[in-house]
This record gives sequence, structure tokens and C-alpha cells, in this order.
Amino acid sequence: MSKVKIETLTPIHIGNGNFLQRNADFVLSSQGDDSFIHVIDPRKILDFIGVEHIDDWVLSIEKKEESMRDFVRRYRKDAHPDDYSQRIITNCAGEIKATDTLKECLHDGMGLPYIPGSSIKGAIRTAILTTLAKDRTLESKIKTFGKKMGAGQVEKDLFGKDPNNDIFRFLQVGDAYFERECEIAMRMINLNVTQKTNLQDRSKSQVVEAIGSGCDSVFQLKLAKNTYSWCKARSRNIGDLPKEMESEPSLLMSLNRHTKDLVSDEIAYWSDISSNKEGAEDYIVSMRHILDETKNCQEGKECVLRIGHGSGWRFITGAWCEGLDNFDEVIAVSRPNNGRYQEYDFPKSRRIDEDSDILGFVKLSLI
Repeated sequence: MSKVKIETLTPIHIGNGNFLQRNADFVLSSQGDDSFIHVIDPRKILDFIGVEHIDDWVLSIEKKEESMRDFVRRYRKDAHPDDYSQRIITNCAGEIKATDTLKECLHDGMGLPYIPGSSIKGAIRTAILTTLAKDRTLESKIKTFGKKMGAGQVEKDLFGKDPNNDIFRFLQVGDAYFERECEIAMRMINLNVTQKTNLQDRSKSQVVEAIGSGCDSVFQLKLAKNTYSWCKARSRNIGDLPKEMESEPSLLMSLNRHTKDLVSDEIAYWSDISSNKEGAEDYIVSMRHILDETKNCQEGKECVLRIGHGSGWRFITGAWCEGLDNFDEVIAVSRPNNGRYQEYDFPKSRRIDEDSDILGFVKLSLI
């Protein structure tokens, strides 16, 4: 079992599915030029107001005529949001409107933000799939189901015919837990290729909680090669272990090449788009910083990987199917209302922060 240091090069969001409402689930405070979001702890609120006033609390939320801070002060005049918060988030999203929701990130039972091992493993699986799928004739393996298309047969051919025989059973990845109050809030917008000259699209902005950049943790990773060899000798259905998974160093080398290729493609694509449109300049600069990180990694000891929300279609899928002869069919089922957008490339948008910060990049280092 190897220990791996994980460092957030950019903010990371792994969601828990919750969207928090202002004044119902969180309140705001400020200290000088700094702004903070306080996620409310209902038990602490009840301690202040008493169970007998719970109906008043519900009514206050429904009417939206009174802020949560003012409501609590009815019962505890000196109450501050710190007194009834379960956690405090540094607000980098600017003004939070009354109608804004906060997309909450994942925390454990102790309130620690974390990246599940399954998220890390999923990103690794995508990278290996992309590497193995290159230069293969896979069109016949892509199956259409009504308005959906699946590549399950591709994964079966490359990794094993079912979960019991999948080679990723032998890659064990632990969770990465981070310290309290490393969370920030960001306002996400789109880079969107349209008829407009400006690429930045704020029409669907979303406030997102994320683990901030520059945070680090340690998780465990193991390639169980001995177990794989034992099982492989007893079952011909288990997939073949590719050279990219023969050791931790070879795995990290493959992951870094994968990220470097995708980032290089991003820079080339948006540089071309920027020849006659504006708004992507800072995004390109951010991607060049990530490209530099991949180039500076110690071979076999470090790599850069992208995980989580805001990664975009190309990083989520690895973009391996772009080389297929029937990629147009993939686009048709992947893009809603595809007929309206056939004049545009696919994908034509990227999710970024208002300041053109990007989400999802981490650096992994074998310890």
C-alpha cells in the first residue's frame, strides 16, 4: 500500500447533491474586506430560540421578510453567526443574491471536506480507458439504446467482462480528507461559443462550494498485483493488466501524459477561438499554468489529474471517442437539442469561475 499526497492545484468540488438556500440554510457575515458564508446548524438555532418557537422559525423562512440573523436576535440579542454555524466558508463569489443557491460539497460525519477514493479511481479509470482506446477500431462496440449511446462493450473488452472480472478491482484507492475551513465559495459561469463576440456567459451562474487551491491531504493507493496474478491464473475472464497499471510509477506516468494531452488540446482550441472572439484569455493562461505543472512533474513519482465538478465533457470522458468515425452520432445523443447547434463544435462550452479560475486539477505525489 503506497501513500500518495494530493494537492489541489485549483479548487475542487465533489458534490453531495444538496443546494443550500440563503437565510434558510446559510447566512453571510463580513470582516473588513473579507466575506464569509455560515452554514447553519439547526440544533444550535433551536438551542437559542427553544423548541416552542420552531413554528415561528418556519414561518420566518417562508415569509422571507426577515433575515435569519434578525430572527435569531429576537431570542439572543448578542448572537453572531459564528454561534450557530456548523462550518464557515470563505466567500470568493462576490455578492450573494437572495435567489442564489449554494451547491454544497461533500463532507464526512465529522464535517471534514473530502475527495472520495471512488472519485479519484473514476478519473484514473477514464485516463487508462482513453490511453487504451487510442488507435483502435471501436465503432462497432458503441451501442445505441433509443436516444442514448453506451460504450459498455468497450470497457468490457479492455477491462473485463463484468465487475467481478474487471481489472480495476485490483486498484484500491482510499479517501482524501482535508482540514476544516479550507472551503471557499465560487461563482461559476460559462465560456460559451455563440454568435456573440464575448465568450463569457453569465446567464446560468451558480455559486459552488469547493475545497480551495493549495490544500493537501494524503490517501492510500495500492495495485494488488499478487492478488491479480492469483485470480488471473484461475479465471480466463479477468481482463489483461495493461502496462500502464503494472506499477504505481507506470500508472502515474500514464495519468500525467493523459492530462498533458488534454490540456494541450484545450490551449490550442481556445487559442484558435480567441483569434476572433474575446473572454477566454485568462482561461488559456490558467490552462498554461496547468500544462507547466504536468511538465514539471517528476516522472513516475508525480502526476496531474482532473476530477470532480466543472471538469467538462472532454475531461470527464477523456475525449477518446472524438477519433471515432461515427463521432457525429455520439454528439447527437450527447448534446440536447443538437439540431440547433450543429454549426458549432462539440463541446462548445466550459465551466469557469467569474475570475476565469478553473476547477478540478490535483497533483498526486508518491510518498
